[in-house]
Amino acid sequence: MSRVVLKDKKDMNQLFQFDDYFKTWDEITDNEMEWEDYLIMGSQDEIERDLETEVLSVKFSKIGQKTFNAYPNLKWIQCRAHGSDNINLELAEKNGVGVVCLDPDTYNVANWIGRFKMGKNILILGAGKIGNAVPWDFESKVTKITSRDPIPNTNNFDTIIVTSSPTDFPILNKVVLKYFKGNIISISRPVCIDNVALLEAINDGRVTNAQMDMLDPDGRDELIATGKVKYHKHTAWESQGLNQYDERYFSMVFQEIQWLLADNPKYSPPERNSRVVLERKSNSLFGDD
Repeated sequence: MSRVVLKDKKDMNQLFQFDDYFKTWDEITDNEMEWEDYLIMGSQDEIERDLETEVLSVKFSKIGQKTFNAYPNLKWIQCRAHGSDNINLELAEKNGVGVVCLDPDTYNVANWIGRFKMGKNILILGAGKIGNAVPWDFESKVTKITSRDPIPNTNNFDTIIVTSSPTDFPILNKVVLKYFKGNIISISRPVCIDNVALLEAINDGRVTNAQMDMLDPDGRDELIATGKVKYHKHTAWESQGLNQYDERYFSMVFQEIQWLLADNPKYSPPERNSRVVLERKSNSLFGDD
């Protein structure tokens, strides 16, 4: 029986690299919980019904009805990543479960973007944490917009960087690419990219190079076959290697868990690097204490 289940253990296993991980554990959990309160699972491990589990922490595992059935008293899901598209938010809301994203890899991803050649007039589609952390040449002119802002004339830009969160429509689409000529760098989810429009822009000679962290399988092979698209298979987040999982990372994960166990996710100290994706429904609706 565990109050907290940590799934996808590739990063969690790095906790044991510290010479004195028991001391590290005590420091990052403020001595408030014992090892027995936590269960660390692999992504392929079979989940078992547990009435005590209140917080589920995941990185990539898909979360659906099977999970909610196994953990009927679940209060919060913590995503140790930027996106929450691996979680069925409709079912989470139906079950009264809140969802929080940690955004732990902001600077890794931003620095991954900075590895690639950029022009002097850059358009960033997505003005969130990653978009604001992208390094660029001080001589470059940078314009940042959100998915809600009107699209400027892309004829004025030679680089488009896509960092937008998942949208209801592709933010890199035919309208954006119609007059654009240059290179593209994207770390956004596939739903943000119109593969057909991108292929057309490449074939017309308007897009000369595209570095894509993620691509929808539908049309992906055709894009790669052009020789102008490099598909990075969603590795931008780990561009710094396993050393990214340091004490700061684990402190972020476990401190957030403490707030979630206290049902206090709105507490926002300056160093907090997370966001509430889905509010948990009122405790009284579910007979919580």
